[in-house]
Amino acid sequence: MNPTEQRISEAVEAASDRIVETLCALVSFPSIVKSDPREAGPGEHDCQHYLKGRLEALGFATDLWDPDGPALLEKYRGRPGAHEGRTFEGRPNLGGTLKGSGGGRSIMLNGHIDVVPPGSRDHWRSDPFQPVVEDGFVRGRGTVDMKGGVASMLMAIEILKEIGVDLAGDVVFTTVVDEEIGGMGSLAMVDRGFTADAGIMTEPTANRIAPLCHGILWGRIILDGIGGHAELTPNSWDGSGPVDAVQLVRQMLDGIDILNRRWTTDPRKNHPLMELPNQVIVTQIQAGEHPSSTAGRGEIVVDIQYLPHEKDEFGLGGHVKREFEAHVAAVCQADPYLRKKPARVEWILDADCAEVPADHPFVAAFQSAAEAAELSPALSGFGAHSDIGLPTSLGGTPTVNFGPGDPAQSHQPNEQVSIRDLVDCTKAIALAIHRWCGPAKA
Repeated sequence: MNPTEQRISEAVEAASDRIVETLCALVSFPSIVKSDPREAGPGEHDCQHYLKGRLEALGFATDLWDPDGPALLEKYRGRPGAHEGRTFEGRPNLGGTLKGSGGGRSIMLNGHIDVVPPGSRDHWRSDPFQPVVEDGFVRGRGTVDMKGGVASMLMAIEILKEIGVDLAGDVVFTTVVDEEIGGMGSLAMVDRGFTADAGIMTEPTANRIAPLCHGILWGRIILDGIGGHAELTPNSWDGSGPVDAVQLVRQMLDGIDILNRRWTTDPRKNHPLMELPNQVIVTQIQAGEHPSSTAGRGEIVVDIQYLPHEKDEFGLGGHVKREFEAHVAAVCQADPYLRKKPARVEWILDADCAEVPADHPFVAAFQSAAEAAELSPALSGFGAHSDIGLPTSLGGTPTVNFGPGDPAQSHQPNEQVSIRDLVDCTKAIALAIHRWCGPAKA
């Protein structure tokens, strides 16, 4: 580590309390994403304004805007990130650029400031939006997913500026909304023209460099039974009388289990950087209308993972959709009633994925910076979905995931990130910026 990088490392360590304070300030904004994407969360606007002020104090030229959802849908219909029904009034994106002296490579730091609802207050040891610093951790909604990462990327830039490390390349800072319900905020960011030679998305990865993430499909399987009196009328599998949709749901769940077992050993569903194979995850089940009536309808909601090599010609999961639909149809063929009245699959969401090659120059530079920060340079896959596909594939900014915190803490009550993780993440990002963008020419 050269003298400049030693100064960077020491300055980050000395700024530990300020990194924590920055995260606490961000958590205190209840920037909850609404299930109805036409509604603004109570703190999205205020959180972005706070970050805008911090960026402008560092000399960034900033851009705060409410994206035009309908216009984006019209422009990108059928492409990644384009979703029906999105409006962004009061839900701004934020972008900023800090110009370098010239001649260096640019970097984009990206995060989302929307968080999922905290759930039942009874499950929390403290108010989810009153951050608590305790036993070496910061607790509160969004500390892991992903305001811890946003705090780290902001403080990395702030510390470089404070100790007089001037850069040759530009630093681009972007924070978006809408990530937790599909990623149209990231689409709007790329459409706005925010790009760079490489990017870091600070989703929680336990400070491991993850140049790969899953795509996800959300789908709804609809099974139509025939209602009847549960105590008086037996199932009539030819459809002439009641058919219990609860039993149809059970059969379909068994069929999904069979598919998952098949995917466990299918090379197409596995990746060397991913710990687990792709799976069809059942997340919601609904059936029945009355306690003493057989269910006339059943619904199963699934979350299906796919890998970058499975993307279709539009950069989405069309191949996997058709594969799943064929499996559902095969399950129906095994049942006399469902052969006549097969299940239907309705698709709710398709969120794309990406992979930056392990031999990309930025990946190597970031691995070197992580090692200098005394972190593992080993690459890993990000098992959940993140928005890296949009800047990577659409914007031409090869982007990796890297952020503080155990990703399994995401969306949980009492979500918390360790202070050590925050400091280490900030250090690695600051060193990566310096190495990638290069020192300003004298």
